[in-house]
Amino acid sequence: MIGGMMKTTSRLALVAAASVLLGAAITPASAADLGGGCCADLEERVAELEATTARKGNRVVSLQVYGQVNKALLIWDDGVDSDVFIVDNDYSGSRLGFTGKGTIKPGWTAGYLIEFDYQDAASDTVRNDVFNGDDPADQIVIRYNNFYIESERLGRITLGQGSTAADGATEVVLGNSLRNGDIAHGNSFRLRDGDGNFTSITLGGIAANLDTGRDDVVRYDSPSIYGFIASASWGDDDYADVALRFKKEFNSVRIAAAISYVWDSTQDSSPGTFGLSGFEFEQWGGSISIQHIPTGIYASFQAAQRELQDAGPDDELSFWYVQAGIEKKWLPYGSTTVYGEYGLYEDILEEGSEAERWGLGIVQKFDSAALEVYAQATFWSFDGVDATEGFDGNLEDLTTVMVGSRIKF
Repeated sequence: MIGGMMKTTSRLALVAAASVLLGAAITPASAADLGGGCCADLEERVAELEATTARKGNRVVSLQVYGQVNKALLIWDDGVDSDVFIVDNDYSGSRLGFTGKGTIKPGWTAGYLIEFDYQDAASDTVRNDVFNGDDPADQIVIRYNNFYIESERLGRITLGQGSTAADGATEVVLGNSLRNGDIAHGNSFRLRDGDGNFTSITLGGIAANLDTGRDDVVRYDSPSIYGFIASASWGDDDYADVALRFKKEFNSVRIAAAISYVWDSTQDSSPGTFGLSGFEFEQWGGSISIQHIPTGIYASFQAAQRELQDAGPDDELSFWYVQAGIEKKWLPYGSTTVYGEYGLYEDILEEGSEAERWGLGIVQKFDSAALEVYAQATFWSFDGVDATEGFDGNLEDLTTVMVGSRIKF
């Protein structure tokens, strides 16, 4: 009986709300004309409200919807051909997410995170060649699907699809450059030899920043202690890593840094585009970034070394990358970031191979619209590739320019 009364009360509340909405649009004369049909119209409006309202299953767990759209023009020249693609910038792609949390008891919370990547032309998968007319650029990817329990004193435990502890440890940049040592675009481009012919070598096969990414793991993060956060994750008996992160301001200087160790016997060697993939490996990596707050001048250094097991003489892969720039509010709309970069990726394809990268860019914020507009130019050159039959080992340079915008909601 009590349950029935509650349902009736809830129904009456919806009817009352609908009547207020209808009242704004009904004149006295039209209200009189409704006569005995008034309740029927209200019932119809209530049904419409019920069908179009997003509701939670309970009142104790919050729900936040967020996302962004990041579209760009990718202009490229591979030494023979040049073109322009409309792409999703995979550095920070178009995405939609849902997050929320609830209180277990004072000092303890439980929460969740679900996030999808929507890219109809991902900048890391578009190609400068065609295989049977098939372009695998479109993708919908599950980035995060996990829940966590967190204690203010003990830290957080997360279970499910999410970042490993080492994810991003080689990518710390304090300036808003929308750029780091990762490749992010042109990864699937096939490089051309000295005669202008396509080779089997892709940009992602000769250059990579050895970042770990996301997977199904259980992860622990400690509380922040004097600016330090320790993390560890494990997955599927075949993967484990640890990381230590630090972020602090000292007077007019801001510092952020990370260091990580990875052990992976999945033989997946994510991101899986290396010439030397499919081996168990151990890896050390890290990065540090320093910014002078009054001037906005900043610098970042990133590096990693991976040691493959049972790979013969081709057993070590490494990279290092530097970026320096300035982030300053010269215009009333928001901060402007101008930067230059250099990276060297060694032995990624094979022993002795090198990919050298120069770049520069600019990012302009528009705070009132949560909008960023950017332009980035990258110049690649390659060396140390073994010659084979019909291939003299020389590779044409590759130039890319990204012009785009990211808007958040």
